[in-house]
Amino acid sequence: MRFDTSAAVLLLPLIAADVSICSSPAFTAVPSVALSPSISLRSLVVGDSACFEVTTSAASAQWVALGFAASAKMVNSPVSNAAVLLSSSVPPVVQVYDLRDYVPSQVVLQSNQSSITVARTLVTKDQASFTFQRTLAAATATDVALGTTDPVTVLWAHGDVGFPSYHTARGAARVQLTTSTAATSVFAAASTFVTTRTTIIVAIGCALVMLSGLLVTYVARLKKLPLKTLLPPPSSLHAWGAHLWQPFADLHVGSLVVLSIYAATLVVVVVSLQREFAGASADRIASLVTGHFALVHLMLLLLPVARGQHWTLIFGIGPERALLFHRMLGRLVVLLSIVHLILNARNVRVTSSTPYGTQQVVPLYGFVAFLALTSLGLVALWAIRRHCYEVFLYYHRVAAVVGILFSMLHSHTVAIGMAFPLIIYGLSGLYRLGAYRQCFDATARVTGPSTVTLSLPSTPQTMHWATRMSPGSFFYVNVPSISRLEWHPYSAVATPTSDTIGFCIKAPHANSFGHKVYTAAMENASLAVYVGGPYGRFTVDLASYEHAILICGGIGITPMLNVLNQSRSGSANTRLELHWVVRDPAELLSADDLMFPLAAHNVVAKFYCSTTANDAPGVVCSSSGETVHYTCGKPVLDEIINSQRFLTPQSSVCVVACGPPGLVASAQHYAYAIGLDFHKEVFEF
Repeated sequence: MRFDTSAAVLLLPLIAADVSICSSPAFTAVPSVALSPSISLRSLVVGDSACFEVTTSAASAQWVALGFAASAKMVNSPVSNAAVLLSSSVPPVVQVYDLRDYVPSQVVLQSNQSSITVARTLVTKDQASFTFQRTLAAATATDVALGTTDPVTVLWAHGDVGFPSYHTARGAARVQLTTSTAATSVFAAASTFVTTRTTIIVAIGCALVMLSGLLVTYVARLKKLPLKTLLPPPSSLHAWGAHLWQPFADLHVGSLVVLSIYAATLVVVVVSLQREFAGASADRIASLVTGHFALVHLMLLLLPVARGQHWTLIFGIGPERALLFHRMLGRLVVLLSIVHLILNARNVRVTSSTPYGTQQVVPLYGFVAFLALTSLGLVALWAIRRHCYEVFLYYHRVAAVVGILFSMLHSHTVAIGMAFPLIIYGLSGLYRLGAYRQCFDATARVTGPSTVTLSLPSTPQTMHWATRMSPGSFFYVNVPSISRLEWHPYSAVATPTSDTIGFCIKAPHANSFGHKVYTAAMENASLAVYVGGPYGRFTVDLASYEHAILICGGIGITPMLNVLNQSRSGSANTRLELHWVVRDPAELLSADDLMFPLAAHNVVAKFYCSTTANDAPGVVCSSSGETVHYTCGKPVLDEIINSQRFLTPQSSVCVVACGPPGLVASAQHYAYAIGLDFHKEVFEF
């Protein structure tokens, strides 16, 4: 204890006050009963008054409190009070405080201390106790009337930091007050845990989003809604504020429906919390709202990375587009967690392991989850993900498990809310295990600087993929000789003979996965690979258009190349117009064995080299003997995408783009300007 004497005991009787019950032999004869391992209570009712003695064995306690309330909550409406022994004071004192809210600033010293009459205090190095007498009737506005008919709810707490402060331990019990000197009966207090409806609200919101997705995907009149953007794209990514504007320009009418349901879900969560915690202070409501908002986004965070065909079946999109939502949700989780931490750190020790408040949250677990998820967000930044993918991958997996686990330990509400997303993610994990049964000895061929193609052997399975997979499909590819854990997405390309599929892989930089595959292909004619998929598809249905303009740059040729090769059957009526720009003429052969000879049916292809030494057109020769002509410079998009070129209704023309962000943004700008449907392939894994 903070206060001690050489005799180890200090006794302070208060004179000129009615403490007759507390000083009577009858009270001394009443045995103490345990409210908890660290708190005991002795009580006796005589006439219209009662005496109480509170003792704690918590040697480090600097204060001990006992109060009476209408419920087992520490904060009640109407407000109740508690008698607090400040054992660290010299001499120790007992004072009455009103418990207006859970934050220390709202634990206010009562101006009228007539609620109780203190009989004595006792402080030693091993324990502390105080004894007080009060009337059964309420003497002040914050007193709770007592009686002997029904059990009385008793609140207790003690803390190791100067009062007012966050308690080290607290609890509640129902005590049957009696006039008898027999042991007082103690009953368990009713649970104070407040069950919120956030999980149900989010579940309903998700159901509405899925229903709207099904309607847009399968109702003919609504199918083009995902293609209609709400805002015009920037004319160039070099324009001022273009990078901030571009995400909004990518929002479609279908996205607006999803965002509307999302916003409505958040509003309903706020209204629900205000009703369930009526009377709570503004700070308390702000803490609850930010905490539950973080939970909402954490629940949704796992769904986009639950890889499977459900995204295509329900929303008509692939998991690569769902990952855009994953990143956005992740950033919001971190932001909301920071605000939630700031709001609570002012009043609560974030390292406390004691359950707190009506939500019974454990601050320490929440703080650990915050550190894990925030650091995960930092490691997931594009620069780290791009150049240190292995660091991102392994840290992401470990930190995600730690963050989610400790979030669930932090709050029972979080544990319930995360059950459904974890089940969905677990089922998708079982589905992904099927990729380990799809192992092939792929033919590896170096086709250019830092570029390699992997062609799977022709089997009934690969032939089925080549002829049946949707335009824009991709597979997750694993090369076990490089890493058994790394899976990277690559666009699948049907071979010119449509008897199998292949992948064109370019190394973006040294030590990347692509560079390791390139190095392995330099030494081996074949590589064992696992493939998982196919996933995804274009948002535009190419077969429903008369004319499709395919704009691509660099390795962005791969999804377009699959479209060209699948059109070789001659059954497609869509006229395909390909414009492919590369830096160096040698890059035109980067997918040589998967591309040439070019399909002749309904295909017009134009090639461009942007960094050739002279302005004269040139040619390269493919391995099949085909001469490939190219033009120097870049494609002039306003000459390719304009209303004067097409005599047919514009609704029968679409534009698909894949490649460098600047090229894709320009194609989107010109397509929007004349009202053409537009789709872009973007891989930002």
